[in-house]
Amino acid sequence: MTGNPGRIHNSPQGRQALWQELLGLMLVAAGVLVAAALGTDPVLAFAIGLGGYAVWHLLQAVRLLGYVRTGREPAAGRVWGLWREVVSQLQRFRKREHRRKRRQRKALTRIRKMAEAMPDGILTLSSGGEVSWLNRQAEAFFGLDGTSVLGDRLVELVDHPMLRDYLKAGQFQRGLEIEAPGDSTMMLSINVTRFKKGRERYLLVARDITRQYLLNRTQRDFTLNVSHELKTPLTVLRGYLETMADSEDERSPKRLPLLRMHDQVSRMQGVILDLLTLSRLEVGAEELKNDRVEVFAVLEGLVNEARTPAENSHHVLRLSGDPDVQVRGDASLLRCAFSNLISNAIRHTPSRTRVEIVWAGKGDQAELLVRDNGAGIPVRHLPRLTERFYRVDAGRSRDAGGTGLGLAIVRQILDMHGAHLSINSEEGRGSTFSCRFPAQAVVTVSGERRVG
Repeated sequence: MTGNPGRIHNSPQGRQALWQELLGLMLVAAGVLVAAALGTDPVLAFAIGLGGYAVWHLLQAVRLLGYVRTGREPAAGRVWGLWREVVSQLQRFRKREHRRKRRQRKALTRIRKMAEAMPDGILTLSSGGEVSWLNRQAEAFFGLDGTSVLGDRLVELVDHPMLRDYLKAGQFQRGLEIEAPGDSTMMLSINVTRFKKGRERYLLVARDITRQYLLNRTQRDFTLNVSHELKTPLTVLRGYLETMADSEDERSPKRLPLLRMHDQVSRMQGVILDLLTLSRLEVGAEELKNDRVEVFAVLEGLVNEARTPAENSHHVLRLSGDPDVQVRGDASLLRCAFSNLISNAIRHTPSRTRVEIVWAGKGDQAELLVRDNGAGIPVRHLPRLTERFYRVDAGRSRDAGGTGLGLAIVRQILDMHGAHLSINSEEGRGSTFSCRFPAQAVVTVSGERRVG
């Protein structure tokens, strides 16, 4: 019930109710006066009158309670005084509530119609993974019958190991790409979002990415084939250029052009090798091992290898962390990713830059930080740093010997291990590259505790 009870008298109905209550009290007072005039005990008369007045209010309250329970309005004249005003307020409240629910139903109907018209498959899941609603597109994508699956767990309705593991892990920061369970010729991109706290609810959106997937696969296959074809000619060309440059006298005018051609061919070889590596990772040609990797030892080896060129360029390398924190994964691929991060920090920062490498546990997770105090990267470039061939400063990157593929390789390797790469940078203060490994990738050093 709404309204200001202190201002009931401002409405005609409220004023009428107040006058009726005053009339009732006046009748009680009149009865007491009559009783006194007739010689009856006025106290007894007052008690009888007040008791009758209280019984009358009790009857009014009972009628009001019946109205609240059943919704049937009391007959006219049966509710009187302030109780009539209470019934009126309840009636107005019920009408407003009815209109509100009707608007909600219409809004829900519009939302469901829009969801049905969308090209994406949409499911809502309970905290236990039970399907509470789905649209027709989701039925087609997952091969489900919407009339019979409500209340059943999605992982029991759809026999797909990758989807089951994805939902069980609960790591929804990244999406999942799978073949459509209802149509094996279709590729789906799966994304899950939590949308209710407490008893959590989940919104699963499945998008048809078949066209994009086939285009990307064609591009990867083309890149892989061309890279293979270029690898051998470039190796031969580099060998001949190196031989020809060595055969020339240092003062010969031919020596400098030959050395420059040799450097360019070497750079092209680096690009080809990185392209081959990235293409193999993307198509799944690399078999992912599940070894126990002593990350700190790997980092020590990389830092020791990098110290000589780092000292020559006046960079300072500092390694710290916990040697007991280990992860499960492919040691050679992780070494490749870490090497790219460290070499990038050295290659793309000015002389005398300090490069810090920190490896440590973070709760039940683990994190690698590669931090420098160089010039930093403008914010507008950060979202695109892991794209192929993307360079903040193309000229400086080429001069430093970069291929523009290092961070793309890093991201792909981390994705394969369920890890996440984040980049933070501030111009004039340096950059930090963070690799966060999930709890399921962190192994126990002893049987008594989880590392971190």
